[in-house]
Amino acid sequence: METKFNEDLKPKKKRLLRPGWQEKLPIKPILAAAVGVLLVTVLVLINRPTATALSSPELDVIRSNGVLRIGVDTDLEGMYRGGRGYEQSVADELATLIFGDTEGLTLVEVDRYTAPWRMNDGELDLVLMSMDAFKQDGYERSTVPFFTDRCVILAYESFDSLAEKTIAVLESTPSEKLLKEYVKSVEPALVIRPCADYYSMRVMLRAGTADGACLPRTVAQSWHESRTKILPYDIGAIPYYAIAKKDSVLLDLTSELFYSWQLDGTFREWARENGVEWGVNG
Repeated sequence: METKFNEDLKPKKKRLLRPGWQEKLPIKPILAAAVGVLLVTVLVLINRPTATALSSPELDVIRSNGVLRIGVDTDLEGMYRGGRGYEQSVADELATLIFGDTEGLTLVEVDRYTAPWRMNDGELDLVLMSMDAFKQDGYERSTVPFFTDRCVILAYESFDSLAEKTIAVLESTPSEKLLKEYVKSVEPALVIRPCADYYSMRVMLRAGTADGACLPRTVAQSWHESRTKILPYDIGAIPYYAIAKKDSVLLDLTSELFYSWQLDGTFREWARENGVEWGVNG
């Protein structure tokens, strides 16, 4: 006989989850924890260069030859001069990772014109300079820059505005691109005068056919004379990349290390030690 008492004794189905349980979950802390775990994992991987890169045939050849040849800019303020500078610090770390010390490191002084053909002739493994690419085909840059430089105006006379001023700039460079963007968004009355090389820019500046020159800060400081001034215009920031032949494992390795050194502050510490100023967008 069924009674109310018997009904109470019947096993009841338990709900595994209460209605509205999703709303009560601590979603933000869970997401934050997941992101934290992911970030830690990425940092661990970044700070431990891949075994594949370090054991690649390309690096085996470099070790077998006993030399890592890196091209560097000549006479740029704080970057490389007389065996000292920011680029020297980067090169030392790369050599130490590959060889275990800096004994096999050779720095070769090059400029934007000699670097491509010297690399093509097999005289260089990697280039660190104030460039983002070579004009010639067959080369590529690191995915991460090793330095970010401010773009400035070098002139003999100060002026309150860039309106109607003629500014020389090296053609087909990040400086020219930044200056064009500056004209488009800030000062449409500025006149850009592209130059084929630094010598032409210097001649125009001294002859007065250009009011100023748009340059990376490290280059402007190296050109700086007693009568010139670096004017406080915020043109933008220029990244410097490592450059090597396409499909080079050495580039993969440098990109990995460059990212790690940006995160842990190594790059900025080297900048302070070598007297160079990290770009505003770096």
